[in-house]
Amino acid sequence: MSGKPVQPVPQTRRWLTTIVRPVGTLDRSGVDQVRVAISVLATCSDMVVVDLSAARVAAPRGLAVTLLEPAMELDRSGRCLLLRGVPPQLRAELDRAAVPAITLADVPESAGA
Repeated sequence: MSGKPVQPVPQTRRWLTTIVRPVGTLDRSGVDQVRVAISVLATCSDMVVVDLSAARVAAPRGLAVTLLEPAMELDRSGRCLLLRGVPPQLRAELDRAAVPAITLADVPESAGA
């Protein structure tokens, strides 16, 4: 032993936010890719942000159902799924499926001026 006191590992929680930004049409294949990405990221991120502002959601109900499990996993452990650029049809399906996620609609650029 070196005689140096052992430093305890701090119990401070660090936040890791990961952003996924699909582009183009989110069809079945795209939704599956998003599901896999969120599932992997949910194991190591405190917040997963899915920015849908550059995507067109082809099947809002399918995406909502797909997001339910990873959103619940994040929520159970005190973490968060945040969805940005959520169109009204998807927001309605997320509510219907009771997906525990924070949703933000796009803010038109002229609104900030």
